[in-house]
Amino acid sequence: MRPMLHYKTIEGPSNNAPWIVMIHGAGGSSEVWYRQVAEFRRHYNLLLVDLMGHGGSMKLVLAKGYDFETAAEQVIEVVNHVGIDRAHYMGLSLGSIIVRFIAEAHPERVESMVLAGAVTQLNWETRTLLWLADLGKHIVPYRILKWLIAKAIIPQSRYGRSMKLFLENAKKVSFDNFLKWLLLGNRLNDRMTTLFGRAISIPTLYLMGADDYLFLEQAQWALNRGGGYASMVIIPDAGHVCNIDNRRFFNSVSLEWLQKIG
Repeated sequence: MRPMLHYKTIEGPSNNAPWIVMIHGAGGSSEVWYRQVAEFRRHYNLLLVDLMGHGGSMKLVLAKGYDFETAAEQVIEVVNHVGIDRAHYMGLSLGSIIVRFIAEAHPERVESMVLAGAVTQLNWETRTLLWLADLGKHIVPYRILKWLIAKAIIPQSRYGRSMKLFLENAKKVSFDNFLKWLLLGNRLNDRMTTLFGRAISIPTLYLMGADDYLFLEQAQWALNRGGGYASMVIIPDAGHVCNIDNRRFFNSVSLEWLQKIG
């Protein structure tokens, strides 16, 4: 039986090559990884998943009570369908949360975690932003609200490429789904904080943009509690969407680290 979520597999150098499962963030799609695919497929088979309400899964609506555990199990459903037993997992932004929930529920399936632009907990500025977006959703046009949220996450004009990609993908996502995903983090912030606040014996690499002012400090907090298996590289000339802002640095560092893991 085909899984609910839309996905794409990209063949690597051989059928026996290791797998990387790549999970995008809120308002995005698997297209966010387009600057990684060409280089990563030289070494790995790739599985790109579109979360509920995004990309090829855009027609799926988040039901009441939907949570990160459910999202994690939907990704594992795809992984099982493709026939992957164990893989490296790479998550961007909100995708990093889902990767961490997968590691919690299925540690034996996770070879390593690469958490890019990691969202480990929400500070008061982010929670206030989401509260205001929820409050204004019946007053402010969706297009304007999406732009305001994007501008708050990517405020620097020099990262216009990331902003453009975010807004292009966000157009394809209903605002109800988009806001539900963002508010999910707000509602489950305590659960996120608990998970990221304890050590886990899975090799974990945090990749954070030097200009990611909303989430870098919280990622450093998680790193300090992650134990000896966790490490971090801060990517220069990059904001929140660090895999787009500084593709060469991101690809070089992440591939070097992954190949050390095996």
